[in-house]
Amino acid sequence: MEWSLVLTLILVCLVAVMFTGLPIAFSFLLVSGFAMFSMMGFGGLRQLVLGMQSQLCNFNFTPIPFFVIMGEVFFQSGIITRTMDALSRLVRRVPGRLSVITLLGGGIFAALSGSSLANTAMFGSLMMPEMMRRGYSKQMTTGSIMASGALAMIIPPSNQVVMLGGIANISVSKILIGAIVPGVLMLILYIAYIILSCVRNPSLAPKLEEEAEQFISVSEKVATIFKDIVPLLFIFLVVIGIIFAGVGTATEAAALGALASYILAMAYRKFSFKLLIRTLIGSLKTTTMLMLIIAASSGFSQVLSFTGASRQAVLAVTQAVSSPALVLCAMLLITFLMGLFIEQAAIMMICLPLFMPLVKAFGIDEIWFAVLFLILLQIGQFTPPVGMSLFVMKGVSPPEVTMTHIMQGAVPYIVLDLIAVGLLALIPPLVTALPGLIS
Repeated sequence: MEWSLVLTLILVCLVAVMFTGLPIAFSFLLVSGFAMFSMMGFGGLRQLVLGMQSQLCNFNFTPIPFFVIMGEVFFQSGIITRTMDALSRLVRRVPGRLSVITLLGGGIFAALSGSSLANTAMFGSLMMPEMMRRGYSKQMTTGSIMASGALAMIIPPSNQVVMLGGIANISVSKILIGAIVPGVLMLILYIAYIILSCVRNPSLAPKLEEEAEQFISVSEKVATIFKDIVPLLFIFLVVIGIIFAGVGTATEAAALGALASYILAMAYRKFSFKLLIRTLIGSLKTTTMLMLIIAASSGFSQVLSFTGASRQAVLAVTQAVSSPALVLCAMLLITFLMGLFIEQAAIMMICLPLFMPLVKAFGIDEIWFAVLFLILLQIGQFTPPVGMSLFVMKGVSPPEVTMTHIMQGAVPYIVLDLIAVGLLALIPPLVTALPGLIS
């Protein structure tokens, strides 16, 4: 059978199964299992299981539970509330002040949690009531909260980075380091947009005088920084520093970060045996879900390999196109369009087995491509009809905030993300410089 027909048939079956409501991992397993059985009988099923077992034994995936534990500790201990209070005391007399605080908080906890949807839900519950009470527009409120959550997909550590690195067989450590500058760039673009928008249109947020609070001295601000901000940033620097210096692997850095999060909870008197049990159970649930998705992606890759679809697709593209830039644009465009309709994990599972051979064939830098691909995945969380951040935002919003308000709030950040992709595509060293220094 022609490879293009095989590939089309597999993808159509996969999409059809997912539209039945079956979870992503089981959809991939069902289609992969049926395809392998059709080609090789029960021997194919045995090969499928062995391939999934081999994939799950990949050392690249071991940081996942530790990164998840870090996020669980900070969420469930209430340290996030303490940090947001500290930011509120530090950030003064800035247009759109609470939106800026939300984005700064999102940037800090993106560096400690790695879960974009969890960040969106948390900041929505924490910041939305106060922002609505003070008169922020619905679009400004929902947009900044979703943007703060989306940063967790880019700023390391990120569960999605670990999944992407494992599925694509790229160094997780180098992707984590390579995503630092893009993450900071996106945070700066977000904050600049908030400030400029509030200056141009003061109705989006209350006047500065209406947000004025009691005076805080310089010494009090310094004390707040060292007490409530520096310890969190120290954990991030330790985790990234271990990877960057080559002292340890991403797994060892993540394990130390998880331990440090418990120590910080103890220092803030937030630690308890109940917290320990809750965080371990939460980590187990999330890790199990992610590992199921990874195992299913391995099965899908095997199907593409055994049918010859991935190999023939690479040959067809390399013979038809000679420009790496054109191939890169086509892959990113496909990722963006798929983000309109398919969840991010499914996009990784479908696209990476097909894209990575092309990336290697055309000599495209793998880390550079991985970060661009990751930002396009993030954009998919903002775009209807299957933007998960939109649904999470609606779930934590009061009834008067409609889905229209939420989508209008998301549009500027989609544009900003595309601008970031353009800058990173034009200036690859923004991504590749730091990973190139890893020993």
